[in-house]
Amino acid sequence: MTEEHSPAEAARAAVIRPLNGAAATTRAAGTFQGQDAVPAAPPDLTPSPTVYEAMRTTLHLPPATRTGLKRRALDLDTTMGDLIRAAINTALEMPAVLAAASMARRGLSGGVRTTLDLPRPVHRTLKRLAADEDTSLQALVMAAILQAHPDLA
Repeated sequence: MTEEHSPAEAARAAVIRPLNGAAATTRAAGTFQGQDAVPAAPPDLTPSPTVYEAMRTTLHLPPATRTGLKRRALDLDTTMGDLIRAAINTALEMPAVLAAASMARRGLSGGVRTTLDLPRPVHRTLKRLAADEDTSLQALVMAAILQAHPDLA
């Protein structure tokens, strides 16, 4: 006994679904260019090792501080992020002093939002210091900025 298909089922069965990746490339090469063009082995799809893994952090900077940092970065032919990362690295040489300075800024919110990419080890160090000293990463970063650039307060 033969099965009868409705027009909708026939249309559904005829739909060609595109494949992605190396298998699709190999099939397309064999179909359109002949078997001579088919690669012998699929390409290596393993991801390359990460050279610099950054952790993106959102900061809330007072408008005057952000403007001052941007102008200073322009004057020094660098970026605001580089200035902040340098301030953090310098401040982390004395973590107890940084933590004490951050207490005045703990819990403050508002300001202009900006993002900062930190190397994973620096981000982890700041998070650990914030947890150990009962402060926040935001407060630590602001304290580091103001220690390095006190005129921006």
